[in-house]
Amino acid sequence: MAQSGLGMLLRKLREARDLSSRELGQLADVDHTYIYRLETGEKQSPSSELMERLLRVLKAKPREVEMAQFMMSNEVNPDWVEHVLGTDLTAEMFEMGATMRHRGAGRPDMEAIAARVRKALEDDE
Repeated sequence: MAQSGLGMLLRKLREARDLSSRELGQLADVDHTYIYRLETGEKQSPSSELMERLLRVLKAKPREVEMAQFMMSNEVNPDWVEHVLGTDLTAEMFEMGATMRHRGAGRPDMEAIAARVRKALEDDE
């Protein structure tokens, strides 16, 4: 099963805190195998209470919390999640890019999506 956007976010936050899935599980009172399944995309619908505990232990910033909340009910390309985490894009910009539709068979370029989002918001001003 392919990694989910939510799984990518959790893995990146866990790695940034230098925690193993076992350590995160102990701190959040969650089975480490469940965390592994979330990160790999095998499980995709955690409860909001569980997500709150994980995000609290991971010391997620408000933007990352908003991203996680959006992904709890929306499928997001993990490449987009990884790209956004390395930028200054806001949660609103993240959601805009995540819901963009793409034409053609080619894989969308994450930098191009970010540029389209920035341009769309510039046009609104």
